[in-house]
Amino acid sequence: MSVNEAILPERYSGGAPQPPLISLPITVTTTDRHLLHRQIPAVLNQYARQESWQFVCLEEVHQNKLQPTIQNLYIDEMLLKAHGPNWLFGQVRRTLASDSYFAFRVTTAENIKACIQQRLSGVSFYGYYGVHFLVRRALPKLKGFRKICRLLNAPVDMSKAEIIGRLMYNGFELVDIVETVDETLFVAKINPLNNPSESKPESNEGCLFRMQRIGKHGKPITVYKFRSMHPYAEYVQEYLHKTNGIDLGGKFKNDFRVSTGGRLIRKYWIDELPMLINLLKGDIKLLGVRPISEHYFSLYPEAAQQLRRQHKPGLLPPYYADLPTTFEQIVQSEVNYLTRYERDPVATDLTYLLKIMKNIVIHKARSK
Repeated sequence: MSVNEAILPERYSGGAPQPPLISLPITVTTTDRHLLHRQIPAVLNQYARQESWQFVCLEEVHQNKLQPTIQNLYIDEMLLKAHGPNWLFGQVRRTLASDSYFAFRVTTAENIKACIQQRLSGVSFYGYYGVHFLVRRALPKLKGFRKICRLLNAPVDMSKAEIIGRLMYNGFELVDIVETVDETLFVAKINPLNNPSESKPESNEGCLFRMQRIGKHGKPITVYKFRSMHPYAEYVQEYLHKTNGIDLGGKFKNDFRVSTGGRLIRKYWIDELPMLINLLKGDIKLLGVRPISEHYFSLYPEAAQQLRRQHKPGLLPPYYADLPTTFEQIVQSEVNYLTRYERDPVATDLTYLLKIMKNIVIHKARSK
């Protein structure tokens, strides 16, 4: 079932039923404007008039044949990782006006898993999907296999989080997502105020993840972790905060950026083992407030921000000593620790270390 046939018409409430949408071959040229406009998913008419949407195929984008007068762009051809999403998004952004919309479809990793679950169950599902995951998601992220996959033009799955992250990395903001079992429609708009691709390198998709965090005196430090999130997840944080908010424990609600394997290694802090490099380099200390991103730091009250800037972050945060639940309690826990640390550093760290070990070993405190 396609996006056109399934979910999109249901987004309308009331009114006359939408006319059926026909399927066109992707080889159709964009000169047949009247006919091609009928291919536009009905949901896009919520954002702009139907006649303002222009249908193009991926080949036109790659050959730089987009017309400079495009108002809103819709690619009705399934986007694959082999098409070079970053290059394509950058090309589209350079073509569209700042108030234009951009829409495209992808069969995401989540779509593929859902389709497999419809066909298989039990042991057969786990066996088949395990091999699929290894070949199309895990191995292509390893440096040597990545080159082999490119040479063989092997299909590589992209998660929803990765696609959203790539959009935001290339200066778009997400407007809407419409999901069916077998495909997902993304609607985006240019973000005129932020285009990270102009100043930051492409995200490292390997197992070892480097991320920018705020260190002592507000200076940025590079923190090392084993990857527990999908590639480009770091660019989705602000969007996730706006849409889902913060859950108990200070994490974001329904954080789809975290992979299935990532949840497992997070539970036992395996993802944080590379932070020992930061400890040896002197970027962080053993006990201290956790290193956080610039966006998460901006959520703190000004007084807590100023106090945090005066200290190095740590590998073991006071969170595991006090086990606060709400964001406000987490902030207060950190303020209490830093205030006590300023009065008596050695005694404070020893007290908190004993509390942390007790909560982890006896009370089975775990990360999420």
